[in-house]
Amino acid sequence: MALTPPPVYTPTTTMGSQKVPVGGQNTRDAPKPVNILILGETQNGKSTLIKQLGVYSKKRDNDIGIGNGNLSCTTEVGIYSLATKLRTYYLADRSGRKIKDTKLSDLVDYTDDDAAAVANVPEHDGKVFHFDLIDTPGLDDSDGNDMEIMANIIGRVSEVGYLNALVYVRSVDKPFGESFNRFYEYLGRCMPMLFNGLIVAHTRYTVDREDEAQSAGRDFKKDRREAFRRATRCRDDLTHIFMDNDPDPDMPFEVVQSYNACQTLLDLARSQRSIDVANNIRLLKAPNMINMDTHVILALTRQSTHLKVRLASELAAASKAKTQVLRTKREIARLRARAEEHAAELAQLDTDEEIVLGRKTVAEDYTLGTFFLEAQLWLDKRDVSYDSDCTISRVVKTTGTGCRWRDEDTRGTAWRATLSSMIFRSISGSATFYTSSRLKHQSEIAQLRGRLRDANDAAAHHEDMLSEFGADGEGEDMVGLAERLQNDVDRCDRTMERVQRNTFDACLWPTLRRFYMSRTQPSRADVVDFVQVYDPETATLMVF
Repeated sequence: MALTPPPVYTPTTTMGSQKVPVGGQNTRDAPKPVNILILGETQNGKSTLIKQLGVYSKKRDNDIGIGNGNLSCTTEVGIYSLATKLRTYYLADRSGRKIKDTKLSDLVDYTDDDAAAVANVPEHDGKVFHFDLIDTPGLDDSDGNDMEIMANIIGRVSEVGYLNALVYVRSVDKPFGESFNRFYEYLGRCMPMLFNGLIVAHTRYTVDREDEAQSAGRDFKKDRREAFRRATRCRDDLTHIFMDNDPDPDMPFEVVQSYNACQTLLDLARSQRSIDVANNIRLLKAPNMINMDTHVILALTRQSTHLKVRLASELAAASKAKTQVLRTKREIARLRARAEEHAAELAQLDTDEEIVLGRKTVAEDYTLGTFFLEAQLWLDKRDVSYDSDCTISRVVKTTGTGCRWRDEDTRGTAWRATLSSMIFRSISGSATFYTSSRLKHQSEIAQLRGRLRDANDAAAHHEDMLSEFGADGEGEDMVGLAERLQNDVDRCDRTMERVQRNTFDACLWPTLRRFYMSRTQPSRADVVDFVQVYDPETATLMVF
């Protein structure tokens, strides 16, 4: 039997986030790519994993820089494009027969003189899938500046528009320490709509390591997943993929295992719904950012105090009736501004945008030990359940070769199904659960609607009161000045409130970066320029 070669890849040249086809092919009708964000710390194998995915796809221009020692090669966010059919591989002897019923300890010693990695028939009817792999600089980086790196990553991702999958890369040689926990928590707070569907890729997982673990009677994968769960203090509903991201090309069993891990990762990412990230990513502020905020808040406080002194002077010169008019107008302005804030929050939450609730994964290998020691012909079936805190609107499922989901039942917040496998087959599959923003935030939406209604009603009541006061035309210039001063004070206070928050929109990062990353004390001009980003009219008040 002739060995079947993997599919041929049509290359593209990557220029930032723009994909330019080799040969000038028209991309207007190109399929929407699957966007995969690759994250992790320095020297955990992110770039090597991306390179191996390119090898799996037979990407010809597979030139990706790899770091060494404690140095990170990736210094900027980069996008690498792949186009490939998805298929698994098996090990065949030199005559083309599939090798089976062989001990792992023997398989790891096979060289290309003994066997070869052979591709199965492509899945999904041979469809070619397009992927954009977003490589990112590592944290705990050689040059430090972790918070700047994370901010750059999140800020760049906000420009992509949507993501299908979030992959966290962690070498099996590395424990889950303080740096990991800091990064993990940061991502969870920045991207909650995707984080529950995180894919954990455990790199440098070699067949020799698995052989050693089996010989010692240990389940390496189970131990690793439990260590992850202890470190994160979360339910282990995430998908864990163990892969050798740099196999020896002369060792066919290593290649087969690595290719199949690549297929698992890409197929899972392919199955995920695209999540809009343009307006749903927040950046958390680091201590050096808060230091900049302190200077801005101090300047705004001084400006507000100056305006309040002038306002008090104008109010003191006004009659009692005029003062009441001014206070009523100020309250109306405050209520209308609050109503606008509630309406903006409501518009962001009350949508059909999908959010990942979580994922259930089953991954159990069928080995010779299963057959000889446990006398099982198959792993049979696994009952899987998932309970959510809100209504499940969609379930996206994947299965390994020879597996299928059956008896699926979704009722409101609960989901049940059974995953079964064929004889002599491993059992593997995943189910990712989605809901809409509207369903996820029902209680917050109801509260916001109530607050919006109350603010509008109160503003209308004060407007009725204002009409009853009437106006005799006396001191209109003075009243107009006092009213403007009141509005300016309120504007300063609202800007201060926004600056004081511990998060900000990721879309502001490209502009705010130079202020937050500066190592010198900001000048008054710097402070004014900073405020200009948040509110140009407030910045105008500070120039005098």
